[in-house]
Parts: sequence; C-alpha cells; structure tokens
Amino acid sequence: MKRTSLYSCINIVVAYHNHKHKLLIAGINLLVTMARVINDTTAAPPHASVEMEVPFKWSAQGLEQASKGADGVKSHLVVDAALRAVVFAASAAAVVAMVTSKQSKMIPISPTMAVSLDANWNQSPAYIYYVSAFSVAGLYSIITGFFSVFTLKKRGVISTKMQFHLAILDSLLLSILSSAIGAELGVAYVGLKGNSHSFWKEICNAYGSFCHHLAATSTMAIISDIALLLLVWLSYYTLLKKIARP
Repeated sequence: MKRTSLYSCINIVVAYHNHKHKLLIAGINLLVTMARVINDTTAAPPHASVEMEVPFKWSAQGLEQASKGADGVKSHLVVDAALRAVVFAASAAAVVAMVTSKQSKMIPISPTMAVSLDANWNQSPAYIYYVSAFSVAGLYSIITGFFSVFTLKKRGVISTKMQFHLAILDSLLLSILSSAIGAELGVAYVGLKGNSHSFWKEICNAYGSFCHHLAATSTMAIISDIALLLLVWLSYYTLLKKIARP
C-alpha cells in the first residue's frame, strides 16, 4: 500500500514537471510568434525601399545637372568678359592709330615751288565718324566688362532680362562699328588707289606714314568688330539655353 502510494506521488511529480515544461515551451513559442508578427508589421515592404531610392536618385541627377548648368553660365561670363576686354583693347588701338595719323608733306606745285600740305584724319567726315564710333565702343566695353566681372564674382549668373538687354545693345553697337569701318575703308581705298572717273588722285604714294596708320587702324577695327560679333552670338546662345531649359 505504501509502495503504491509512493509510486503515485512520483507519477504526479513527473506529470507536473512534464506539464510545466510543456507550458514553458508553449510560452516561448508564443513569444517568438508575436515577435515575428511585430517585425513583419513594422518592416517596410520591398517596393517601399525602391520608391524611396528612386526620388533620391533623381534628386542627385538634378543636383548634378544644376551644377553643370551653373558651371556653364560661369564659363559664358568668363568668355563674355574676355571678349569685352578684346573689344576695348582693339577699339582703343584703332582710335589711337587714327588720331595719330597726321603727316605733313612738301608737295611741289610747280618746278620751282612747293607747299606744305597736311593729311589728317579730321579732314574727312568719314574718319570723324569712325573715331566717334570706336570711342563709344571703347567706353561701352569698359562699362559692360566691369559689369560682367562684377556679376561673375558676386552672383555667378546673369539674369535673363539683363542678358537680353546686353544682346540688343551689342547688336546695335555692332551695326554702328560695321558702318564706321565701311566708311573708313571706302575713303582709305580712294586714298590708296584713287578714282580716275572722278579725277581723284591717290595720296598714299606721297603720304606713306598716314596710309600705314590707316592700315593699322583698319586691322584693329576689324578685330574689334569680330569680337563684338562673337559677343552677340554668345549672348543669343546663352538666352537660347535659358529659354530651352525646363
């Protein structure tokens, strides 16, 4: 009887321990399941990471394009300032060569008599117009050149409205300089070759220094005109890029 009671107690203790072990395992499994559910609900779906990466990728490309655009505008300003410096230097050289072209020469009017005659730029309205036009071009290039340098250092970009105004003014000055060069070259050609139909004699055979000054000023004028033409092209090209930019 006592042995049977002892066996019964032992079986009860073993059953209790087995039941306690099963409860512990069930509790652990429940905690693991709850942790997995929480992790699945809080984790972002796979497509969410893709959607988050795509805007960042496009924003990086936008920043890169904006950086390239800013560098392009700065390079345009550098070229603009350099061309305006060329316009100033060539215009100043053209004016100096013209106003220093005076030459005096003893011209024989008879076998026994010679008179002193001067060849001077202010004796021709075409040359006066020429000097006035290139003086204005030199002053204009100084003002706009300082403006380009100031914009390059302070802002780094020029507004579309100001770029349009500069393009119009550059085009107007280009027309004035081209007409002044045409007038100067027309008179200089008559001085070099003469005109037999109008009985105009050439003078460069007598006034060589004067004609050499005319050749030098014509060369400088053409250089200034070409630089101004490049400025006009650059202004309209910059405007076109700004208008076409999305």
